[in-house]
Amino acid sequence: MSAVGIRVERLSKRFEHRVKGQVYAVRDVSLKVEPGEFLTLLGPSGCGKTTTLRMIAAFERPDAGRVFIGEEDVTHLMANQRSIGFVFQNYALFPHLSVFENVAYGLRVQKRAEREIARAVAEVLDLVGLTGYERQLPHQLSGGEQQRVALARAIVIRPRVLLFDEPLSNLDARLRVHMRGELRGLQKRLGITALYVTHDQEEAMAISDRIAVMNEGVIVQEGTAEDLYHRPASEFVAQFIGRTNLLAGRVLSVAPGGIELEVAGQRLQMAGSDPGVRSGEAVRLVIRPEAIELRPTTSGDGLVGTIEGRTFLGEKVEYQVRAGTHLLQVASHDPAQKGAFAVGQRVTVRLPTDGVHLLSPG
Repeated sequence: MSAVGIRVERLSKRFEHRVKGQVYAVRDVSLKVEPGEFLTLLGPSGCGKTTTLRMIAAFERPDAGRVFIGEEDVTHLMANQRSIGFVFQNYALFPHLSVFENVAYGLRVQKRAEREIARAVAEVLDLVGLTGYERQLPHQLSGGEQQRVALARAIVIRPRVLLFDEPLSNLDARLRVHMRGELRGLQKRLGITALYVTHDQEEAMAISDRIAVMNEGVIVQEGTAEDLYHRPASEFVAQFIGRTNLLAGRVLSVAPGGIELEVAGQRLQMAGSDPGVRSGEAVRLVIRPEAIELRPTTSGDGLVGTIEGRTFLGEKVEYQVRAGTHLLQVASHDPAQKGAFAVGQRVTVRLPTDGVHLLSPG
């Protein structure tokens, strides 16, 4: 079966709030997932990502908009008519049924022949690495094994698309990292279209072809992990995707070859012109912690700062540096810790000329 895409057009959903009255959980959302693509809806709690997923799955009815799977308008079809596989946050396994019967459940609902069920379950358990677990009950399994059973149950019916609602949130940190790699690898081997929901930025960046960031019921930016990290469209995206420094600046001049800025008393030259800014205009800049360089105060030009905090994290050291009115986050990736700085030490802060992203005015 060839992969099909998912498309939603102007999807909206309102709920009744005891205090606020009617509030939008999702407002006018349009989204396209290409065939075979792994796209993640990412955002904070209450942003509308799970409601969007549940409307695509037919677990919630939209107040407005349409849902397409492939070229078929499925807006008014029930969940069992949409040919989807859904992996829940809590796995939703039947506690009294064996692994075999949990996985076989959807096939029995479809009234498949026993021989076909046995073959399909055996194939999918082998695919997720659970051969030999057929007679185990859910309470006899680890969290990772339960998650694999839930995944096997979702894919055994050969759905057209896979939907994931924060499926790794109940696992410990190390197992989450392992399982997200397995999920990604399995999705690519199957060649199936996947829509994934999470609030974990690192998870989204590691697992996705593209990410759609949601806030307050709307999609605020779509793109690859690199796009969102290095070229955020707003302060919200800049702060939500990774750690960042947001600094106020002023445009000194705009020329075809670049933009000259003044930031905290330091002049910066950015390559490439931006038609959206003008000389003398106040702007906001995004500078990631790893792009900032720290040097001893005797080393030359730059901002003078003081180390206020230091956190050793193995492969890197994170510093909090006070430079005038700014408290900067700085990450130093130096495995040997040569030239490490101590709390209270005076340093020179050198802002990069090629690691600054200018946010669009307004």
